[in-house]
Amino acid sequence: MIKVFMAGCDINRSPLSYRALAPLFQDAVERVATPGQADLYLFARGLGIRDAPRDLVMDWRARRRPVVLLSEEPFWDTTCMRRPLERDIVIDTEWGALPVVQLNHHTSAIFRFARIPYYLLTNNRFVNAYRWRFARNAAYGAGHWKQAFACRTVDLSFMFERRTGAHHDGRWPTGGIIGLCSWRTLLAETCTTGVVERLGQSWQGGISRFQLNNWHFDKLMRLDDRSRSMGAIENTHQPGYLTEKLFDAYACGARPLYVAGPGHRVHELGLPAAAWLNLYGLDPQEAAMRAAAPFVDDGFLDAFHAVQVQLAALFRDTGALLAERRRLRDALLAELQEVLETSASPPGRSAL
Repeated sequence: MIKVFMAGCDINRSPLSYRALAPLFQDAVERVATPGQADLYLFARGLGIRDAPRDLVMDWRARRRPVVLLSEEPFWDTTCMRRPLERDIVIDTEWGALPVVQLNHHTSAIFRFARIPYYLLTNNRFVNAYRWRFARNAAYGAGHWKQAFACRTVDLSFMFERRTGAHHDGRWPTGGIIGLCSWRTLLAETCTTGVVERLGQSWQGGISRFQLNNWHFDKLMRLDDRSRSMGAIENTHQPGYLTEKLFDAYACGARPLYVAGPGHRVHELGLPAAAWLNLYGLDPQEAAMRAAAPFVDDGFLDAFHAVQVQLAALFRDTGALLAERRRLRDALLAELQEVLETSASPPGRSAL
């Protein structure tokens, strides 16, 4: 049993915290109440380590237990610590510096999914919603989709946080990591051909999605059968990072706009290229022109139908879901065990 003290902002965004995933670890990981009881200290975000409590830092000085940053979110890795490629980093706190083992999409195997991306495992609502919608969509033929796209009153929908500035434009070429928040915001502002929607609090005002009881259900209900195309661009281009965005577009019956370089794992899903628009390598003006070009032809309709059938099969495969959960469990426990086994020689201070 690995005893873990969990602390810091967004600690609920951890495989060990999610209600859908925590039971996977109940026989192997024990969450303890104080740093002094822990085999290791675990955080979900670098900002949480910067604000680490004094008693944790003092306990680390006394016992030198490992400090682990288990980050599921490349956006945090690139905008907070800005060292997403390094496994061993040092983070300053009010009480002194702490050596940190960073386990993220690049530095560990934890998030390297086999068939179903990690984020879709964090809440059962994702798979449950997709099972019904893709089963429905797969029953429609190309003829249905031809009529549906012809009747849509919206050409393009965007629903994501409006973020601008160089802080969101970081690039780490050796890891294939690119900050996309500013780029996709400029794209949404540049797309003006036809009827274009820009939805969400940061565009329209109102309440945050996090104030909703089920923001994902709200999104699917609002966008279902609504737009010809939907912005599905991640906040960060990281080769192994896929969230709900691409799947949401297909579930709502829209062509996804995505950004994926040649090494991105979205290509391993085997989705026909004609069924989605890849804007990788384009500036916002070029991407806007590509997004506005007519695309509904027989090739697209056949490919779009094929994707719906493929995703319906994936999300009704309970065996694939269970195997993905087992893979996640084994990978996370292996990484924590390795951290513990190497903790006798903590990493030295690296350049900040």
